[in-house]
Amino acid sequence: MISKLIKYFFILFFVFLFHGCGFTKQSIKSLAQSNSATEITNYKNETIRALLEYKRKLDLRNPNSYNKSLSKNIVHQIKTNQDYINISQYGKELKTYNEYLYYAFLPQDVGNRNDFLILGLYKLIYKAYGLEDDYKFTAFEHNKNELQKLYQYLQVVRWKIRTQKDNNGKYLFNTWQNNWQIELLQKDDSNLNIIRDLEYIKSNKESIYSHSNFSFEILLSRILLNVEYTLRKINIEPFAMSSSAIKSFIFIL
Repeated sequence: MISKLIKYFFILFFVFLFHGCGFTKQSIKSLAQSNSATEITNYKNETIRALLEYKRKLDLRNPNSYNKSLSKNIVHQIKTNQDYINISQYGKELKTYNEYLYYAFLPQDVGNRNDFLILGLYKLIYKAYGLEDDYKFTAFEHNKNELQKLYQYLQVVRWKIRTQKDNNGKYLFNTWQNNWQIELLQKDDSNLNIIRDLEYIKSNKESIYSHSNFSFEILLSRILLNVEYTLRKINIEPFAMSSSAIKSFIFIL
């Protein structure tokens, strides 16, 4: 309580100091904020932008895996740094990022799987960067444990998106696959000669030698890098999880 009063005192001080000088609220905040805290704010903003772009691309690539009537609200929530959307699953309202990520990677049939992934990631970011608190004056006001957990979870999520399949042997999320590979998944692949008749192969838009789609990987790597920079600003050295630790990691309800 006392620390918040001190924050408000400084904000009021700068408001009165620069009143009438054309300073905006944001510029006054920036004057009071340490350089490291300002940089962390930039990393946070870039992370949010990358997550929004990831959602846009994910929904385009997996058009039957998200709730279209809820999509605008999810985007608005993320853009405004709020946390008010909680999806119900099997009659229970989900609130924690563990719950959302558990259902995002469940091999059983899950409706609107994209939403579970995006909301799970957003709730992680929300808690790690303390988005409920509008402003932080110093870098060390950030929650070290939650930022470390965010970095850890992002590594796990990235691997699971690349590799996890449902009970029918299909990838949970279409991301890195080329269009012809996605098309092949919808057909009987017992005879691989059908590949030459796939739309993207037949029209020469793609070939079996085409590189995978790296755009999703780039966005997640950008988020990871921003969190890595954030950790270093608060004197925490980020660590890469071992492949065995990543593969054995499970999200628990």
